[in-house]
Amino acid sequence: MKIVLLGECMVELFQLVENVYHQNFAGDVYNTAVYLKRAAPNLDVQFFSAVGTDLVSDQLVAAVDAEKIGTSLLLRSKTARPGLYMINTDCFGERSFVYWRDSSAAKQVMQLFAAQQKQAELLTSQWFYFSGISLAILSAADREQLFVLLAKLKAAGIKLIFDPNYRPALWQNNGNDIAQCREAFIKAYQLADIALPGLDDHKVLFEANHAEDVLAQLKTLGVPEILVKNGKEGVLLYADGQSQAISAVQVKKVVDTTAAGDSFNGGYLAARLQGANAVKSAEYAAALAGFVVQHTGAIVSRDNFAVFSQDHPLDFAGATL
Repeated sequence: MKIVLLGECMVELFQLVENVYHQNFAGDVYNTAVYLKRAAPNLDVQFFSAVGTDLVSDQLVAAVDAEKIGTSLLLRSKTARPGLYMINTDCFGERSFVYWRDSSAAKQVMQLFAAQQKQAELLTSQWFYFSGISLAILSAADREQLFVLLAKLKAAGIKLIFDPNYRPALWQNNGNDIAQCREAFIKAYQLADIALPGLDDHKVLFEANHAEDVLAQLKTLGVPEILVKNGKEGVLLYADGQSQAISAVQVKKVVDTTAAGDSFNGGYLAARLQGANAVKSAEYAAALAGFVVQHTGAIVSRDNFAVFSQDHPLDFAGATL
């Protein structure tokens, strides 16, 4: 089974000790792709984005390849480079970011995609994943082209997965144009086969107060499978016409929440796309997210992930998609 994930991968810097930073590569969709591939190595996972032709871009492509994620849709721009961000975390593990992404090559992905005529390669996939950040970094014209592409994929029988992942600063007028973002998210939900929203995003965008409010809205928009993420309160799952609360995994100490949602998404899809039912998939995803937030940075080391996999083998028993 093949899944394509559209998004941005950036240079990540996080502080080890004062004035000493570790470099890695990360980004919401890329993080999800990594955890998905690590948890489900038999899946064909393809990362769809754009980078430059510089040395850092070469290192980024090598990092993607090292994760055994396909790079044939990782397009090259001659005029731009990857974006960069720095993580700062407080004593509770909550993070804040400083970004340098105005000239990120990923913003050109739709233009490069059209120029290089890669549509046939997408049509060999069964699943396509994108996020609110995937939408936000594009110009208005390129965003519309993406929606045209998504409609074609949907018509071809490819199932779509959407995580809103709202970042106000990425939208026009430094996040003040909420209506533009709201309209784009509604379009995405109307196309989605699986939606992975967070309650906090919907509080801002749609004035939701509870996970049940989000669930009701997305059911009205026709989404058949929904997971409303609500931090330590857990997840409200809707699948196969039934809803169920999934508890968050309690951890001893939260170190860094940077990729909590991304790892949850990757874990859920790893299990779900290989045949586990929705409940088991959500429980596995909650365990993975709980493990990840106990480590620094968006992506845990392979050795640490191997420890998690030993303790949490995937159970594929249950209904298939």
